[in-house]
Amino acid sequence: MKNPISISQEILCRGKRFSFSRIMIDFGDRRVIRDLLIHPGAVVIIPLLDDGQVVMLKQYRPGPLSWIIELPAGTVETGEDPRKTAERELLEETGYRAGELVELFKMYSSPGTSNEILYVFLARKLIYEGSSHQEDEAIEVIKVSLQDAINMINRGEIIDGKTIASLLYYVNFVSRNRDLAGKVC
Repeated sequence: MKNPISISQEILCRGKRFSFSRIMIDFGDRRVIRDLLIHPGAVVIIPLLDDGQVVMLKQYRPGPLSWIIELPAGTVETGEDPRKTAERELLEETGYRAGELVELFKMYSSPGTSNEILYVFLARKLIYEGSSHQEDEAIEVIKVSLQDAINMINRGEIIDGKTIASLLYYVNFVSRNRDLAGKVC
């Protein structure tokens, strides 16, 4: 099978952080047009306290028009290293600074409609310094045990995709694997 080639991209709208474009892809035997959200990337942080609790957020989100429970996250600024984004967002949203920050994995959030890539970090050895939420954010910091967070996913109380994927990855591939946990943690 021949690799498709992007042959044109037209920016339809530019927002504060994102753009919306129309892209034409040549598959060799046909050309297709798709709409695409152009995104600079984002980070997700799993902040683990020494007692095993996860620092999470209850945050009002405009997409679902409701409060959701999620892990701290944020958009990568132009030219910013995702690790710096994770450090910045963790402190801004939770008030904690990580003594140890390790990238676990990366994933596309919605590859059919966006080029956004999410970098998932584990933050440990947390030190509380005080939060400074941005003016446009409505956030409540909450702490739950890892098992309670998994139970909340199972009960449908946590419905944020990046949070679900990140926590399940951690539980299934990091915390249960002593060899990997020693390298990561």
